[in-house]
Amino acid sequence: MAKTRAQIQFKVLAILTGGDVGLNPSAEDAENIDGYIDSVVEELASDFIAIPDADALDEDIYITFCKLVADAAAEEYGGKSDPVKAQALRNRIRVIKRPTPGYGPQETDYF
Repeated sequence: MAKTRAQIQFKVLAILTGGDVGLNPSAEDAENIDGYIDSVVEELASDFIAIPDADALDEDIYITFCKLVADAAAEEYGGKSDPVKAQALRNRIRVIKRPTPGYGPQETDYF
């Protein structure tokens, strides 16, 4: 099941605040995190990592993507971003999203 943008916002804010988020994030926080979501998607696209739709994010990269967005927004929320951690998260998304080779049975072509 794909994760919505609202779920991404909530998880990012939970990461940034140590889990101390109310039932719904404020409109200001949600709008702020939206900007970070879009900029991270564009940054990943420039690195040839395709995120087709940030409004319907695949579950396999949900946690890693949220951590990457939280790292991008960390300084605005009183934390400190870590470029080494961000690169590791980008690499993890790249590994998860890479296509698997489609090896089939070997076919022999007789003369």
